[in-house]
Amino acid sequence: MSLNWQTGIATHKGTKKSKNEDSHLFRIQTDAKGNDIALFIVADGMGGYQVGETASRLAISAFIKWWDKRIDKIVKKKDVITRVLREGENVIRKINKTIMATSKHMGIKMGTTLSLLVLYKGQYGVIHIGDSRIYQMSGWNYGLQQYFHIHEQNGRLLDMENTDVLESDPKLHKLTDDHSWVDSQVKAGTITEEEARNHPKRNVLTQCLGIEGNITPHIEYGNYQSSDLFLVCSDGFHSLFSNSEIKDMLISLEKEYTNLQSICDYLINFSNFREANDNITLILIRNLYGDNTVQKKRKNIFSLFGGNE
Repeated sequence: MSLNWQTGIATHKGTKKSKNEDSHLFRIQTDAKGNDIALFIVADGMGGYQVGETASRLAISAFIKWWDKRIDKIVKKKDVITRVLREGENVIRKINKTIMATSKHMGIKMGTTLSLLVLYKGQYGVIHIGDSRIYQMSGWNYGLQQYFHIHEQNGRLLDMENTDVLESDPKLHKLTDDHSWVDSQVKAGTITEEEARNHPKRNVLTQCLGIEGNITPHIEYGNYQSSDLFLVCSDGFHSLFSNSEIKDMLISLEKEYTNLQSICDYLINFSNFREANDNITLILIRNLYGDNTVQKKRKNIFSLFGGNE
């Protein structure tokens, strides 16, 4: 993989369940100009032993086939993120029909959440259904500074022309809405987010793949800087911690480890220490690419090490 990527991926069945019904996907491709486009997905299957795993794997398999067939063609065109989101939504609708047909054939209901993140040249795209989540932490440059420092010491500086470093004022943005009963009550003001995390109906979904014919995925896109950190996770992780706790853990753990895989491994172990009732899957991503067309305050990377611009 290119040095322009930092990633970590970890999954576990948790402390209560006998089977891990979560599935995940990471794919990366390079266009003709050397720009990387990467796809990250977490799918949390439902339906009990083996059945939930079947649903989440059906979803992942469909996206693997689509990616392998279409991505080389998509990156040759304009508006790459828009095209990925448009085609990805069609894939999701096909997955929904496939899972419903499989459920009918097996005589057992099954379903899955699906949260998809695509990153390309400083732009992100999100397709989401269910209660897995995607977070973006911005204004956090410590991990980026340490990464450059390590590779400078190794004589392997990256392409700094496309790299923005933001002032450290970390903010954690939740890019997805939970398609759940408790989230609808939070929005209505009848319960708090903290109450929702511990509510007996917290696992009741209003949307997922494989249950209803009509679905409305959440779709959005935006920009990111090279210092931004993305987290894609199943509800087995985020249900254990508040958003502020997640932000604080990411900050403190990156100061301690810097390596995103080590952070993922730690968070899995800590979740199990908190007696995770559900399967846990999380992916951490940083893409060291800054869109030079975004007019934001920058620092030349050399200033990090006392150099001159």
